[in-house]
Amino acid sequence: MIITIGRQHGSNGHAVAQALADQFGIPCYSKAIVDHTARDSNLSPEVVRSYDEKRVSPFVSPGMQFLGMDEGFRLNMQIASAQFDTIRRLASEGDAVFVGRCADYVLRNRSDLVRVFITADYDYRVKSMMERKNLREDQAKKLVKTVDKDRGSYYRYYTDQSWGDVNCYDLCVNVAKVGVEGAVQTITAYVKAMK
Repeated sequence: MIITIGRQHGSNGHAVAQALADQFGIPCYSKAIVDHTARDSNLSPEVVRSYDEKRVSPFVSPGMQFLGMDEGFRLNMQIASAQFDTIRRLASEGDAVFVGRCADYVLRNRSDLVRVFITADYDYRVKSMMERKNLREDQAKKLVKTVDKDRGSYYRYYTDQSWGDVNCYDLCVNVAKVGVEGAVQTITAYVKAMK
């Protein structure tokens, strides 16, 4: 059983993923994918982390005097490819929950895959980030928008699909309506119904 969790920033998608993994007694791979990718590809964890689910643009940064592929873009592609290889390797080792990083797309051909998207109302997500990161409201709003924009760009570039589009997932859950525990119960019921 492989469960992938896509999530809006501030929706508590990681908490849902970890609780789900704990319930099933399987590993949860989120930020750990960065460390595994660094080891697998001989890149530093800091470099992998700096390109993790970031907006993708193939053009040189504004102000540069020439046109062409930006070195950062090449590194982004190298790291994404390494992450996707790492996700495939980890999935081949046994049951797991994967958070983000296009895992739903990377593992799309598996028959044991359940693709979930965790969402929440905008106000809920802003409040969640204010509390979690001790931010002012304007800072939390900016962070939510920036991270979601980065994730959407990353997902669209590497999958040619729209991040958060219900057609890309088996199940979408609004945590603002049911809470983390309710989301875990909903996903668990879905997984059991599939067997």
